[in-house]
Amino acid sequence: MTPRNYLYLLKKYDEYQPQIERLLESIVTSLSPNKFGASNEQLKEIVGRLHESYPFVELIYCLDDQGVQITESAASPTVPDPKRREPGFGSDRSNRVYYARARDNIAPATVTQPYLSSATHQLAISAVQRFVDPEGATRYLVINFNLEKLITFLNGDSLRRMVHPFFQVIYGIIGGMLVLVSCLLLFTAGSSIFEVVNEHTPTQAFKFVILVTLGLAIFDLGKTILEEEVLLHKDIHHTGSTRRTISRFMSAIVIAVSIESLLLMFKSLLGDATHLNSAVLMLFAAVALLVGLGVYLKLTSEKE
Repeated sequence: MTPRNYLYLLKKYDEYQPQIERLLESIVTSLSPNKFGASNEQLKEIVGRLHESYPFVELIYCLDDQGVQITESAASPTVPDPKRREPGFGSDRSNRVYYARARDNIAPATVTQPYLSSATHQLAISAVQRFVDPEGATRYLVINFNLEKLITFLNGDSLRRMVHPFFQVIYGIIGGMLVLVSCLLLFTAGSSIFEVVNEHTPTQAFKFVILVTLGLAIFDLGKTILEEEVLLHKDIHHTGSTRRTISRFMSAIVIAVSIESLLLMFKSLLGDATHLNSAVLMLFAAVALLVGLGVYLKLTSEKE
């Protein structure tokens, strides 16, 4: 499973904050808590119905005018009881930011900034609606939203995130196999050292250098796949993420081609001139790749 990138989520929130606040305000104000009495059974029914339309809804509960929770926390199906790590009914939430903002705000609906939820220990946003119950007492209906699922919902990434673990497994296998191949090449290169020393054939040292260089290039390629596709969070909607991946792949290829061209040149200087043309062509190819990569990075940075 990809680790959560909270910096990425906060950056996305800052980018779409007005749209997010309008969406959450519309959700919380679409309810009429003064009509259903805010009983536990009704809250469970409401959170289940909301979750069907908005999968980022996590918890819903009510507070009195002193900030004390007067109902149990009704959780969506994706938040089982073991994940809720604090008591619900009777909890004093008067020191929470969302209660203070809802109490002092003139508008009936309030949306908070992202915070780490003490109930789920994940980044969340709360939307609060102030209302008056049938007995005339002021109450606060609180809905907690999971920020990660909210960003996914807005990006339309729900289906992709469902199959993403399968893609991670495939990339993990490919990256692991590349690392294994690089280890075999390095082992073979290590064995060739003893052949050079025992047979006193310095020209065979090129075989060792070629194997090490190839092993390094393949290892860097496998490491890049594992880091970019398995271990790190990757935002496919941002050009910077794609640019980083392409630049790392191309850098590994340019280094490998450059080293191989230099080795062929060294061979030609030692008497085997048949490799000189190939060495020059490979060196030109490495330069062309490097120039193309520089142009690509320049153009993509200007778009950002």
